[in-house]
Amino acid sequence: MKPSLPASKIIVSNRAPGFSLVELLIVCAIVSIVAAIALASLANRDQATRFQADVASRIRERRASAIRINALTEATALENFRQPPIGIDFANLPTTAALVVDGEAARTAFKPPNTPGTEGTWNFVYQGRQLQIPTGWRIANSASQLSPLPLIPLGVPTTSFSFTSDGRLDAASLPPGSSNTNPNAESPFPTIYLTNGNAGRAVAVHPSGLIEFWQYDETGHRWNGFSNRSPAHEETSP
Repeated sequence: MKPSLPASKIIVSNRAPGFSLVELLIVCAIVSIVAAIALASLANRDQATRFQADVASRIRERRASAIRINALTEATALENFRQPPIGIDFANLPTTAALVVDGEAARTAFKPPNTPGTEGTWNFVYQGRQLQIPTGWRIANSASQLSPLPLIPLGVPTTSFSFTSDGRLDAASLPPGSSNTNPNAESPFPTIYLTNGNAGRAVAVHPSGLIEFWQYDETGHRWNGFSNRSPAHEETSP
């Protein structure tokens, strides 16, 4: 008969394999932190996209208003009369609200001068909500205000510009051109820069009056525009 082990040598374990409560709490805490960071990043990205889209929609509205007002302008006896450009100024947020251009009540209109050589006057009538800048974001009107993000090559920071009656950018709104006469070389274009100090979005307005979205790639340290294009001469930091 096999002798039994002494009572002091008998070990009974009731522990089942698995994680302890403390280990589970640590894992849950780590998952929560990672999820919070991811959600914050997505929220910031969505906020940036909405802000950029809002700026672009107000630029489009103003361009359409310039074209529409010209169509409603009554003929004058003045020779060679042309409707003056109509602008938008993102440094003066009330001017970003939509313009009233139709209807029998008060609406935006230009009163031509009574005699040649004198100035006429605009009567601007706005409606709706002006541009709302999200908390932490700003419209940068210079390279120093955009820093540490770089400027888009040829993208000249601005906050205001005007559209002519045919929907093109007013010549006075265009940045000074370079001495390059190559017809295939792109000219400088006014750009509205949006940043929170880390992320960046931009809305460029080309001479035709059409706009282009740009987004700053924080990983590649460069700006990408339409169809993910970037200026060929743009160099990334080593």
